[in-house]
Amino acid sequence: MTKAKADNEMPLMDHLRELRRRLLIAISAIVIAAFFAYGVSDSIFYVLCKPFFDSFSDGTLIGTGPADAFLLKIKMAIVSGAVLSSPIVFYQIWLFISPGLRTEEKKLVIPFLLSTTSLFLVGMSFCYVAVLPVAMQFFSEQYGSIKINPTIRITEHISFMAQAILAFGLIFEMPILAYFLGRFGVVTSAGLIKGTRIAIVVIFILSAILTPPDVLTQFLMAGPLLILYGLSILVVKYAENSYEKTSSDKEVQE
Repeated sequence: MTKAKADNEMPLMDHLRELRRRLLIAISAIVIAAFFAYGVSDSIFYVLCKPFFDSFSDGTLIGTGPADAFLLKIKMAIVSGAVLSSPIVFYQIWLFISPGLRTEEKKLVIPFLLSTTSLFLVGMSFCYVAVLPVAMQFFSEQYGSIKINPTIRITEHISFMAQAILAFGLIFEMPILAYFLGRFGVVTSAGLIKGTRIAIVVIFILSAILTPPDVLTQFLMAGPLLILYGLSILVVKYAENSYEKTSSDKEVQE
């Protein structure tokens, strides 16, 4: 290997080593938080099952295997650990991307952590409070229309709840993702505005796939996504203006 090749490949290797380090710290934080969450898994179980019993008054949740209860507690602990350790995980993401930021942007670590954690929690709360009760009520009505009392596997119910709640939490991170995509030139505000019609179609298709086939539930997901998309355009525009202003200031100083 020539010296030139070595010089070109070293930054990539350093980048990969840094990525591995951040992943290890994030995973370790999730595992540690999961141990604490396992101790209150009974309470977590009650919270995740409440929307079901509120809508399925005649429904029953069952286990179909000897180890279901134990495996279920572990699954709930891991998911809860990811939620509890989310500030640490987001901080590791910040440390990974911060070398590519400007000096003044590196000072935004606290706003970044507050905004990412808040949006993540708001997204999960919105799903639990507004979306899941409507979805569960719809599912219950479908069982009622065919005169069947549902008997649902508890593992399937918990998986459905966890996936839906985490999905909404991540979806609400769209403005933060948009800022960094705009900052690094991956997307532009003009491009997002131009693609608004396509984005609306994609959002409603996505909502139709991820929600029950009734208009109300689809709008419950599509509405926030449309608002977040509009907010993302403003965020990208802000990132562009901030970058242009900083570049102009540097040119004046030079």
